[in-house]
Amino acid sequence: MHAPNERPSPWWYRRRGTVIGVIYGLGFVLGNLSFDGRPPQPAYVAWGAFFASGRGGTILLGVSIASALAAWLWRASGTAFLQRSVVFAADVQRDRLIVAGPFRYVRNPLYVGNMFLALSVALLAPPLGFALILAGNAAIAGLLAAEESRGMAERYGAVYEAFRAAVPAFVPRLTPATVPGSVSARAAWGPALFGDAYCLLLAIALVPIALYGEAGVRVFWAIVVPAFVVWSALGWWSGRAKPARS
Repeated sequence: MHAPNERPSPWWYRRRGTVIGVIYGLGFVLGNLSFDGRPPQPAYVAWGAFFASGRGGTILLGVSIASALAAWLWRASGTAFLQRSVVFAADVQRDRLIVAGPFRYVRNPLYVGNMFLALSVALLAPPLGFALILAGNAAIAGLLAAEESRGMAERYGAVYEAFRAAVPAFVPRLTPATVPGSVSARAAWGPALFGDAYCLLLAIALVPIALYGEAGVRVFWAIVVPAFVVWSALGWWSGRAKPARS
């Protein structure tokens, strides 16, 4: 039977989408501050000029594309075994301790995906913004994971401690773990892959820039802006839905 949360999650957990959005925004705003009168270049351009005979920017854009795809698959793998209503719920959800799919390798596959997404986007920001975006996302991922860990430890006690001892928080183990007393689950891949497809669309949107440079920027924004609006609306709606009880 479901036990209600013993305490509400802190404000920064309940507003984690907004907090992460602010981190990205500050990365671009502060990163684009000019200290010498010249507008800063994106990190992939600034750093790409120093290797591969000056064509390193294309390679770094390839890294950004690959990171966006990795973010899509990591996030979807976690969402498939949870529910979007759980992923976007305001408070920590403690209904089930699932050790299946990616959770047999790493405790926080969605936050692993978030870090790949942060790397993808950070390469588009100036170098200072790159550092702020990566550091900020790493900090909030650590805080969110710790809050969820506390809630699950309160709910599941020794079973969760066994899970925490067997499965790393962020760096996946090489072999799948088995935790007695945990719950397996069936994956719903379709909704998960669709729900996190904004990462896929980011990867697709970067291709025109990699191929055509500045000429591809308009195509990039034409894809990214609607994708962000739709994803935000879906996240809001999913957060309002009640998770199914098992």
